[in-house]
Amino acid sequence: MDKNSNLVTMRNPLKFFSELLQQPPRISVWVLVLMLVNIASLAFWNEPLAQLVFTTFMLSAMMMMALYARFGFTRILGLGHILWIPLLAWLLIHLPAMDGAFGLYLLALSLTIGISLVLDIIDVWKYFGHGRPYVAKHRDVRE
Repeated sequence: MDKNSNLVTMRNPLKFFSELLQQPPRISVWVLVLMLVNIASLAFWNEPLAQLVFTTFMLSAMMMMALYARFGFTRILGLGHILWIPLLAWLLIHLPAMDGAFGLYLLALSLTIGISLVLDIIDVWKYFGHGRPYVAKHRDVRE
């Protein structure tokens, strides 16, 4: 047995974006929407909740890059959004007290990350349920 056989091959996390662009357009567009909606929190930076949203987004992005580096562009990437579960709960608790543009933003954000979490749960379930950890390159991870 080769002494290096236990080493894990890591991918360059920056290649995530080039591989993302090779996915079907609906995947690339959805990820762009998620990024834009989360980054829009910067427009409300004076709000502590907006700061929480942006911080959670950045931590999730780092988790996503780490998962990609280890597993590639597979369904397990949905685990990168696990911090969105408590964030969504926090948003839903505070949403009724918000109004104006920030309230509308939080509503749009809640809907967007809620939809994403449903898709992520399905992806992670399929990842572990099928026993097939890798999705062929250039394929839709939601198939």
